[in-house]
Amino acid sequence: MSLVTAFLAGSAAPAVAPRSARPSVGFFGVGGGCALSVECSSRPQKKGTKHHMKTRPKKTQRWDIKRRPIQYEPLPALPDDWTLVAAGEKEDAAPQDEETTPAAAVEVEVVAAPAAPAAAD
Repeated sequence: MSLVTAFLAGSAAPAVAPRSARPSVGFFGVGGGCALSVECSSRPQKKGTKHHMKTRPKKTQRWDIKRRPIQYEPLPALPDDWTLVAAGEKEDAAPQDEETTPAAAVEVEVVAAPAAPAAAD
């Protein structure tokens, strides 16, 4: 037991043995003839993700547990003067032959949103 551990534990410091002419060889070449001990914290702290998962805010109210994300209306159609350009494609690029142009991975169809019902006054 180290002096610090003995002090924290509240016990008396270990007595120092007188040195002999020939030092004793202990565990892994450490003198004293005693095995090494591992000192662990009595209250280890959680690290990284484990701490965040334990301390994250949790829903406890029944109304909050049943609550779902808001369902928004679909976005309105794009104006006619706008052009939809795929990612990584330049708008002013000259069209190439169909043989050298790669096929589009995603086709987008713009559909007008349904008209809102007329309100009666």
